[in-house]
Amino acid sequence: MTSGHITLHRLTLALGAALLAMAPGEAAAGPRLGWSNAPRWRLPARRAPECPDGYRRDTGRSLVQVQKARCIESGPKGQVPAAPAAAPPRPAVAHQAPTAPRPSPPPVARHDPPPRPAPSPFTPIPTIPPGRDASDLMRMNQRTCHDYLNTLEVPFTAVAAREAPEVAIPVRITGPVAGVTFSIPWSEDPDGDHHAIWDCRLVAAFVPIAEFLHAHGVTEVQYFSALRRGKIVRKKPSSQHNVGLALDLLGWRGPDLPLAKVEDVFPRERLRECPRGLGSPGSPVHTGSTPGDLMLALVCQAHARGLFHTLLTPDHDRDHHNHLHLDLKAGQPSPADPFLSVAD
Repeated sequence: MTSGHITLHRLTLALGAALLAMAPGEAAAGPRLGWSNAPRWRLPARRAPECPDGYRRDTGRSLVQVQKARCIESGPKGQVPAAPAAAPPRPAVAHQAPTAPRPSPPPVARHDPPPRPAPSPFTPIPTIPPGRDASDLMRMNQRTCHDYLNTLEVPFTAVAAREAPEVAIPVRITGPVAGVTFSIPWSEDPDGDHHAIWDCRLVAAFVPIAEFLHAHGVTEVQYFSALRRGKIVRKKPSSQHNVGLALDLLGWRGPDLPLAKVEDVFPRERLRECPRGLGSPGSPVHTGSTPGDLMLALVCQAHARGLFHTLLTPDHDRDHHNHLHLDLKAGQPSPADPFLSVAD
């Protein structure tokens, strides 16, 4: 072995001894070729989609309808449970031998009250009767919707397409609907205010609401807007207000009823589900109900009837603390399957 080889061999041995003499912490601190002390990358946990079937997110996080509108921008806080399944049939009872009939008591004289006359079609009723639901109303075109309002004697005027190009069947209400006036209290130009432009089918959905409220002494319903334009449209591009198919109901009053605002009288966190009687179409609603109970009755009756596709209450979120949001949507199943926000 030459002297050069001996020198190289000694250097190699010295370097190895130096590495072995290093502290474990110092050795680990140095980089190791082909390895990394960073945590390994893992796939994120599977998450539920932000929107149910029928919507997808487009650029700018806006919602785009692909099948049916069932995604609420602010996020639903609760859903009224589906009606319980019918009870299974009871098992057959074994046949028993007939027993001797008991003697019947003597008949008691009764004085039956006279038969009640059939209600007039113009008589207000204290409940919302069965009828056409939201999905059925949304299938109407301009001619059939105008004819429908005329049949119900709703005063309205058609709006030119150039005045409201975003609304499919634009109309303005020109008088009381079933005895109830719909108004925007702060509007300085009701005849020219674009907030007072409705889609004809939304007006049709509110006729039973007007009949219901008028039967309970209401003669004026105040609302924020039907159609919306401007900055709020860009903020909420999927809102049905953008096409005149939604109404934000502020409150109501009558000759003997002071103004009852949703913000003041709606019973917060009471509506966790609609009671069976209160939520059944045609079920009576006590005419002496408090304004808050009447609002609950209105919501549950409208939900049971399927008058709207979405009903958002003050329990929904902060944006709806002072009104009831009621809207219609295209492409919904029939019969209507309305969404109703309830308290947690």
